[in-house]
Amino acid sequence: MSWRLLDLGAVDGFTMTSLYEAVARAVDGGNSPNTLILNHPAQPFVNVGYHQVVEEEVDVDFVQQHKIPIVRRSIGGGTILDGPWEQDYFFIVRSPELSANIGDFYKRFLSPVVHALRRMGVYADYRPINDIVVKDRKISGNGGVSIGEAMVLAGDVLLDLPTELMTKVLRVPDEKFRDKLKKSLSEWMTSLKLELGEIPARDEVKRRLVEEFEGQVGVAVEEGEISAEERRNLDELLVERRRREWIFMKDISRERLLQAARTRQVKVKEGVCIYEGVYKAQKLIRITMETVKDRIADISISGDFFTEPHTGVMERLEQSLIGASLDDQALRERILTCFDSLGLRVTGATADDFIQAILVTKRTNLA
Repeated sequence: MSWRLLDLGAVDGFTMTSLYEAVARAVDGGNSPNTLILNHPAQPFVNVGYHQVVEEEVDVDFVQQHKIPIVRRSIGGGTILDGPWEQDYFFIVRSPELSANIGDFYKRFLSPVVHALRRMGVYADYRPINDIVVKDRKISGNGGVSIGEAMVLAGDVLLDLPTELMTKVLRVPDEKFRDKLKKSLSEWMTSLKLELGEIPARDEVKRRLVEEFEGQVGVAVEEGEISAEERRNLDELLVERRRREWIFMKDISRERLLQAARTRQVKVKEGVCIYEGVYKAQKLIRITMETVKDRIADISISGDFFTEPHTGVMERLEQSLIGASLDDQALRERILTCFDSLGLRVTGATADDFIQAILVTKRTNLA
C-alpha cells in the first residue's frame, strides 16, 4: 500500500488549517489516496480551537496591534501560537482502514513521530490522549477529526519554543498571571533546541518523519501534487475561513450573553441570572448561561475538547438545552437524550462532565 506525500514548505495559517480538510474531502470521496502532508507556518498566527470563544482565549488587542492573524480551525483543542519554529504534519486516511477506537488511532499514527524524535536523540514518549512528551514536557501537540469517511490527525513538532510571544497572545487576568504562565510553559513544554542544544535542519526532521512513518505504519510514501479537486475545495474553504463570521463564530452567536457576563450585568430583570464557570474534565469546559426562574434561557458551551461530528454539533446541543430545567435529574436526562439524538461523541470529556459543568456553574452566580 502506498500513500501520497505533499511536502509543501511554508504556508500561511489559513491555508495550513484548511488544506487538510480540502484533501480529506477528496479522500472521503475516493478521489484521492491516503495522504501525508508536511508544511509549516510562514509567519506566526494564533490558532483557535473550533469550540472556543476568541475573546476568552486571545489578547485580541495585542495580536491586532502586532498584525498576528487569528485563525479558527475545524478541529477542537486549545488555542496555540503557531509559527516557523515548528514542523507540522497531517495524516489523512480513509476511516474503514482504521480501528474504531480513537485511542488506537492516535497511538498508531503518533508512533512514527515518537520514533523519529528518538532517532534524532530525543527520548520521546506517547502520552494519551494526543501528546508526545519528553520527561513529561510536551514537544508535540495533536488533534484528530473525521470528515466523512476520512480521518485526519494534525500535529507538530516544536523545533524551538518562543514562550515570551506565546504568553503575550493569550488572554490572562493580569501581568502577574502572565509571568506565571511564561514560567509554566517553560516547565511543561520543550523543543528540539532545548533537548539537543541546537535546531536540526528542517529537511532532516521531515526525512525522519517520512522514514519512520513508512516503517512504523508499514506503507510506502510517494511524492505527489495537490489535485484540481483539492484546490477547488481549498479555495472554497479559504473564502469561508477568512470571514469574521467564521473566526469569531462563538463570540458572535452568543454576543449578548457573553457581553453580559464580562460586564457583570446580571440583573436584567427579576428572576433572571447570568452564570459563568469553568469545569476541568480531561479537557476544559467553559459554561456561560442565562437562566430564567431556574431554567436555561441561553447558554454558551466552549472549551478545548474534541467532538464528532467535528462542526456544528455543540451549537445544536446549546439550542437543545434552551428551556431545560436546572434540576439535577431533569438536566441529566436532557443532556443524555441530546447526546444520543445528536450522535455526539466527545474526546476529552463525557456527557456526565457536561452535566457537572452546568451544575457547578449554577452554583457560581456572578452577582
